[in-house]
Amino acid sequence: MNRCECPTEESLGCVTNHSAMAARNYLTRQLSIHGIDMTIEQFKVMVVLWKEGISTQQNIADFVGKDKTSVTRLIAGLEKRSLIQRTTACEDKRCNHVTLTPQGIALEKPTMEVLQEATQYIHREIDPHELAITLRVLKQMCQTLNYSKTSSKESE
Repeated sequence: MNRCECPTEESLGCVTNHSAMAARNYLTRQLSIHGIDMTIEQFKVMVVLWKEGISTQQNIADFVGKDKTSVTRLIAGLEKRSLIQRTTACEDKRCNHVTLTPQGIALEKPTMEVLQEATQYIHREIDPHELAITLRVLKQMCQTLNYSKTSSKESE
């Protein structure tokens, strides 16, 4: 069976999962080919910092969708490579602020160029109108599922 075929052919969850895995693997290969030694999880952490400049570990965990312990490991790996640094917040010693180092800042442009090229390659044979519909539907699905996480407790 082909990786993109699902036992339940019309399962949106199965197809989106396989698509996401294939895109993730492709992006990982492209980063490696371009000499950027970064996992997708580390990339997500860096994206938060490239957008925000400074963030808390909790904010990063929320964005990446991982627990705080996993994010702490990701941050430690990036810190070890001198891409980010952690400082304790003066107002709350339990809170760490995470910021980019000059090396982390310098990595933004080449990394985002690889992402843009990879995205163009992935979308190259998809009709732009169909892509727009697909993105809208998937965003709606995310909103529905994220809403139902919070509302399911209310309905119990």
